[in-house]
Amino acid sequence: MPVRDEPPTTESVRERTSLAGATAVVTGASSGIGRAIAETFVADGADVVICSRTQSDVDAVAEELNGTGLPGEVLPVECDVTDRESVEVLAQATIEEFGDGDDQSPSARGTSSSGVDVLVNNAGGTGAGGPLHEVEPEDWDDVLEVNLTGTFNVTRAFADALRNGGGSVVNTASMAGRYGVAGMGPYSAAKAGVSMLTRTLASEWADSDVRVNAVEPGFIASPPVVESFDLDEIPDRESVERQVGTPHEVADTVRFLASDAASFVSGQTIAPNGPPHTFSPPEA
Repeated sequence: MPVRDEPPTTESVRERTSLAGATAVVTGASSGIGRAIAETFVADGADVVICSRTQSDVDAVAEELNGTGLPGEVLPVECDVTDRESVEVLAQATIEEFGDGDDQSPSARGTSSSGVDVLVNNAGGTGAGGPLHEVEPEDWDDVLEVNLTGTFNVTRAFADALRNGGGSVVNTASMAGRYGVAGMGPYSAAKAGVSMLTRTLASEWADSDVRVNAVEPGFIASPPVVESFDLDEIPDRESVERQVGTPHEVADTVRFLASDAASFVSGQTIAPNGPPHTFSPPEA
């Protein structure tokens, strides 16, 4: 059937930019960018499964968001993305809660019969720093495991659900993966790998109506960055320099990529990064 490009109405525009009624999974959602993505999705009316390695951390986020009266529902699940058995538990919990199978919860209202419409692979970490020739092999392995292999593990676990029902995957890469950062070799390499994994999956899954994109945040006022550079949690916009962004500004980009408004966007890596630069640290 040919695509019809009809003039938009206010209602159609709002529908295309909304995730209302969708089911989303966000890894690494106990703080920072992941939490901001979960908050944005829930406020938009999506049901969101959030995970981190510590159950109590995501329990606290879920309790807070479920108590705000926002239209979406939050399900917290403990998951270590480097552990494939743990990832399978995450996938099964999502499908049981929000899928259309025999184990579906009566409260589920996701749009996909497979139980998931949007997957956000956000879990990651910078790991140990220092010159590459001084990096310990186990530190190299740890950083690649959580950032790159973790993204592969989670995407693979949800592959059938996404490809059977169509959907959107958004991966969190980094500007470090575009430019390479001295002292952050393992992290830069891992995030570059996430960008290439994104392009590959977008090509392989195009026929299954699955779009795969990534975001490359610059310096964002997440807890580690705020602490490392002694920054304010809310960056100053009066000077309009935009050296530092907020987690919710990244979340807005992720929401767009996950929505039907980005229906012709796949295999792309978008950089919420302020003005173009070469990933220079912010001036504290």
